Amino acid sequence: MKQTLLSLILLLASVVVYAEGTNVKGQLVSANDKQPLPYATVSVASKAVPQKSIKKFATDDSGNFTTTLQAGDYIFTFQFVGMNNFNRSVEVKNGELQVNLGQIEMSESSTELSEISVTAQRPLVKVEIDKLTYSAKDDPESSTSNVLDLLRKVPLVTVDGEDNIQLKGSSSFKIYLNGKPSNMISNNPSQVLKSMPANSIKDVEVITDPGARYDAEGVGGIINIITDKRVDEGYSGSVGANGDTFGGYGGNAYLSLKYGKFGLTGNGSYFYHNRPEAKTSLTREEMAPSPVNELTQDGTSKNYGGGLFYNTQLSYEPDTLNLFNVSVGQFGGKFHSNSSQDVLSQGARDYSYLLNNNSINHFGSFTLTTDYQRTFKKKGELLTVSYRFERNPNDSEYESEYSQVVNYFYPKGYRMKSINNAGGKEHTGQVDYVNPLTDKHSIEVGLKYIFRDNSSRGDNTFLNPDDGGQWEEDKSRKNDLDHEQRIASGYAGYGLKAGKFGLKLGLRGENTAQKIHFMSVQTVTVVHSDFFDMVPSAAFSYQLGMTKTLRWGYNMRISRPGIWYLNPYINDSDPNNIRYGNPNLDAEQTHNLNINYGSFSQKVNFNATLSYSFTQNAITPYIFVDADGVTNNTYRNIGRNQSVGLDGYASWTPTPVIRMNVNGSLSYTDIQSTENAGVRNSGFSGRGFGGITFTLPKDVRLSANGGIFTSNIQLQTTQSAFYFYSFSAMKSFFNKKLDVSLNTTTPFHKYRDFKLTTTGEGFVQKMNFQNPMRTFRLSLTYRFGDLKSSVRKVQRTITNEDVLQGGSSQEGTGTGS
Repeated sequence: MKQTLLSLILLLASVVVYAEGTNVKGQLVSANDKQPLPYATVSVASKAVPQKSIKKFATDDSGNFTTTLQAGDYIFTFQFVGMNNFNRSVEVKNGELQVNLGQIEMSESSTELSEISVTAQRPLVKVEIDKLTYSAKDDPESSTSNVLDLLRKVPLVTVDGEDNIQLKGSSSFKIYLNGKPSNMISNNPSQVLKSMPANSIKDVEVITDPGARYDAEGVGGIINIITDKRVDEGYSGSVGANGDTFGGYGGNAYLSLKYGKFGLTGNGSYFYHNRPEAKTSLTREEMAPSPVNELTQDGTSKNYGGGLFYNTQLSYEPDTLNLFNVSVGQFGGKFHSNSSQDVLSQGARDYSYLLNNNSINHFGSFTLTTDYQRTFKKKGELLTVSYRFERNPNDSEYESEYSQVVNYFYPKGYRMKSINNAGGKEHTGQVDYVNPLTDKHSIEVGLKYIFRDNSSRGDNTFLNPDDGGQWEEDKSRKNDLDHEQRIASGYAGYGLKAGKFGLKLGLRGENTAQKIHFMSVQTVTVVHSDFFDMVPSAAFSYQLGMTKTLRWGYNMRISRPGIWYLNPYINDSDPNNIRYGNPNLDAEQTHNLNINYGSFSQKVNFNATLSYSFTQNAITPYIFVDADGVTNNTYRNIGRNQSVGLDGYASWTPTPVIRMNVNGSLSYTDIQSTENAGVRNSGFSGRGFGGITFTLPKDVRLSANGGIFTSNIQLQTTQSAFYFYSFSAMKSFFNKKLDVSLNTTTPFHKYRDFKLTTTGEGFVQKMNFQNPMRTFRLSLTYRFGDLKSSVRKVQRTITNEDVLQGGSSQEGTGTGS
């Protein structure tokens, strides 16, 4: 009886195993860099009838696949755009519960048909739990464009006609280079990114839900630009040059080489911009309760200048477990501005004068970073120790001269100079540890310490007409600042990857101690402040189908004001419109929620994000007219902001010849003053960018692009809509080693008007900028060497994104402006 029962159990078990089949799984990766191949097609056929598929499915976003098969001999066929098809025989035996094929490597390919070179391309966009990745090296326009042009096509990123960058409709975000924040980019994003050739970029990551390992700043998220470091034993690189009809020109070079255990990558560029004369006008009406008065200013301005940028990284890999990186980067230059204004005031204050102003803005940054990475036997387990030093000068100077003066009394004469030496130094130490406990669970922990020392010193002089025309110091305009900040932080994060579900949770603690030393002619003030913040974050993802993913995210971010916002130095080059910072600003806190849906396939990519953000004590531009009739432009913690936005991105490649893309957003913003309930602004704002590219025979490519931007909602200011368009043609020579490109921007419109309207207590101010836009640009790029394998770099390094950066006074100010 027992033997019969045992036989029945064994028979039943064998039937169950046969009915359920054997689980066959594996992961598809690129043979070149071992990166996963998401959404690749997997076909299964019986070995007896190989031409007929019995199953067909796709890998997930990490290249993993799984299927259930009965006992037998099979042929698996793997297909991925841009890769050679790969076949593998698989035997499934009776009684096996699982067959693990491990990592399956596919090699890159290109197919040449007649005289038309057709190279299949991967999807340009990849979605992960907390970020989107745009594959710059797979963009056909990257060979002749710059990084700023490339950003126009990245999901959730918009670049307007003035080259201002926004992420999810916000100018509060950070830009990284290879995972490291750099003030050389953050302070001057448009200038630096325009000077970087796009063909030196591998990927652009948009980190929408920064986890606990990131500092608590970056309200809109993080844009991480990853340079291309692929090179075999030997070298590869490119050189380029460009010029435009404005009189601007530039050159760039990129080099990557590897020899044994050493690797070197670097890129550098020089740029010179020469913008033709622009026309400006300002009208300010003062009403009750202020004395009724009208001020008009009509003038012109011309800007020119340039700078040099370079970034170099050296790696040394003594063995497979240890890796050392040293990177050095610098960006510096200056811009000149010559302007004239014809000023007329009528009403309570009757006066007029002609003002000529010459100013120079110096900018720059130097960064030195060292990293050590220890890899363990367990795959994915890492220990990283990093140190970074950064120096950020941000100096300016101007000279003003008044003429044709009527009733305008200036007690210190009618000619003055001002020099501001500002900037700071920063030291950062960091330790990170990552441990994938199992295939599903992982943890990460880290510690960090930052010391910042910012300062500002002003030298103000005037030409004394009563003392034989001698330059004398104007002590009444003294506004100097020393600002020290020490930040100690630690974080812990947890990750889960279970089938179609993904999860990342994190908690970060930051303690900030700062000392502010403010020095003016009236007083000397020293302020000490200490505060502690707990910063939670969470991100979830669920794979709806083979190419569709749904994500949820929440994070709280902190924005500490940088030197641009704190600097009390008064820039009164325009005495009717003065600008200065506020050393009493506090950090702002923002809560962000978002839901994201993405569908990415070989021909159609689509992404949509619905987001909500709330800030209680936002750092807000504050404008008022004082008793002397001077418009004061500064900053205060008086904003209560709420914003709901919908961001969308779509690209379609119907044939290998045509590629189209659309990128834009629509948001509703409500801003209210926390000090005056009557000061409030709300409304819709939108941004959109689109383009089409034709890849023709004989290595010819034609492109057309355009964009439109509606008013950006601020507490006191609204702006007019703005649109632009451009066309380009490119031809490759010498087996695609030399690219020649001709670009034109707004060829049918010489100028573009840009209007700003500001409303405050007792006044309305309107400004109009008529900027020259029509330009033609010629670019040449020559590539050399062979790209195959990779120069390794550490996977974790220092990322200081906790400072709210200010806009420079250069053209095209970006983050935080």
